[in-house]
Amino acid sequence: MAKSKGMLESNYFVGIDLGTSRSEIVTEDGIRGVAESVVGWPQDIIGLKVLGSSIAIGVTALELREFLEISFPLENGTIKEGVDRDIEAAEELLKHVISLALIPENKKICGVIGVPAKASSQSKKILREIAAKQLSQVMLISEPFAIAYREERLNNSIIVDMGAGTTNFCAMKGKVPDENNQESLKKGGNFVDQILLDALKHKYPDTQLTINIAKRLKEKYGTVESGADNIVVKLRVKGKLQAHDITEEVVHACSSFVPNIVEEIERLIMSFDPDFQVEAMKNIVLAGGMSRIKGYPAVIKEGLSEYGEVNIHIIDDETYGVAEGALKIGNDIPLKYWSQVGDMEESE
Repeated sequence: MAKSKGMLESNYFVGIDLGTSRSEIVTEDGIRGVAESVVGWPQDIIGLKVLGSSIAIGVTALELREFLEISFPLENGTIKEGVDRDIEAAEELLKHVISLALIPENKKICGVIGVPAKASSQSKKILREIAAKQLSQVMLISEPFAIAYREERLNNSIIVDMGAGTTNFCAMKGKVPDENNQESLKKGGNFVDQILLDALKHKYPDTQLTINIAKRLKEKYGTVESGADNIVVKLRVKGKLQAHDITEEVVHACSSFVPNIVEEIERLIMSFDPDFQVEAMKNIVLAGGMSRIKGYPAVIKEGLSEYGEVNIHIIDDETYGVAEGALKIGNDIPLKYWSQVGDMEESE
């Protein structure tokens, strides 16, 4: 970003969510941007000619993946450690996401970035170093904490952020959550996609199926309600479209990790003082793309029925929730106190 000489730089705050499937940014001016979390490079000189560039990011990389070397750098929501190509891809992805924000010149960009609740120290170190190349100030916070802050549920609440690579949990007790009050389950949308793909291949062995097709079917028809109307879609068999009933397979796949979610929420409920458990159970919040699967609140509530009255809330924006919460934290908390809230890095 070019900077005009003689003009004083001022701080400019952004919230960023680098996700396994998609990455988002929200700025203090209300600008939003989203990109698929995938980067690709041409495999040879012909690919370079077809692409017309040395790199493709987001939807373009997905659409042209047949002749690109593809990287999904944020497997399970964190940068793959020790893989140079994926680290390079993560850096290019972050640079691209920031460019979507159309940030004015002569601004010191101060970014708050959401990461999984149990991200390793090494993966956070890599991300901080990458982000410091693009941002003047960097703070990493856990994704469910960002959701809690956005929703103003900072005390006696349980946050469940259901993403593509991970599902992250957080018990909010009126303070910045520590590791004992957070958990990260390495199951999410991608896990469901694979379960669905395997089930469909078993039922329809001659049908042309890919993980991307399974993902689209889940996103459009995802449900755990077994009594719902039949889901009939047209898929290709030897190139020809034929009708397929996928109801049972969709319900099975979307239900596959509900017991894991219930188990983690149970653990967090028990972490509260008994006097506060009733209130916490009335403040369970679902966020993330997988929170839109039809019927999740009902089956989770049923799984927790032995604990008493349970209220489950779904946030109103599954796409930008983490980024908006991160931005709100950055705006509300003075820079000098950032190190008390999250992991810090400053650019040189």
